[in-house]
Amino acid sequence: EVMPQGSKTYYQQAQNDHPKIYAVYTIDQIDLTDGRNSYEVEINVMDYGADTATIENLADDIQAKFDCLVDINDNIGVYFYAERRNSVEEEDRNVLRRRLTFSAYLYER
Repeated sequence: EVMPQGSKTYYQQAQNDHPKIYAVYTIDQIDLTDGRNSYEVEINVMDYGADTATIENLADDIQAKFDCLVDINDNIGVYFYAERRNSVEEEDRNVLRRRLTFSAYLYER
């Protein structure tokens, strides 16, 4: 588990009653070639306040967990690689946001 206690993770869109720290992820298929599905995984980590240490540490943890992650079983193999990480300025200056993108490759056996 990478997310801190009391935080939440959402697919595509956060709920209105989200906690102070939360993440939203999306998965987009970008290619299907010779039994390999290619995806772009985007994870947006959100926090509130002026101190960026918490969100930077959380982004570090997520990046470390997923970069070069390999999961293989009898049917599939999944490989993740970090691509980009950047700060995103929000209209509300109290919102801190970091966007991480990963390439993911799924091979079927």
